[in-house]
Amino acid sequence: MHNIEKLRYIFGRLFLLSNKLQSLGDQMLGEEMTIRQWLLSVGIAQFGDHFPTLGEVAGLMGTSHQNVKQLALKLQKKEFLEIEKNTKDLRETRLKLTEKNQSFWKRRQVEIKDFLKEVFGDLSQEEMKMLCDCLNKLYGRVSKIERI
Repeated sequence: MHNIEKLRYIFGRLFLLSNKLQSLGDQMLGEEMTIRQWLLSVGIAQFGDHFPTLGEVAGLMGTSHQNVKQLALKLQKKEFLEIEKNTKDLRETRLKLTEKNQSFWKRRQVEIKDFLKEVFGDLSQEEMKMLCDCLNKLYGRVSKIERI
């Protein structure tokens, strides 16, 4: 069995790291977009030419329909996103990234790449692979616990 003190440390460190990453990301992105809005944009982009529903994006992001809707409304207000109701099924709401969103990311591409290199700069390729493996395993476990 795992040492409970070490588990508490890891659990707390993950929360602290999450908060610090959010703060740094928000600073890097500036006034135009928050790191949570960035995550939504990335999530929507994962669907390619298919315009996903709020539910599809919520499932991908592991969050609630309401959280995605709040973020989407803020991005719509900033003209980074279009929210469209399905005319055949009014319960269905689809999300579409705008040209403004795409140009924002093209403009910030180098800055974001430099930011990520700075954040992960102390990790070797082997450590990054291990971190990915560990995070995927932890995410899978947490997802199983959620479904219980």
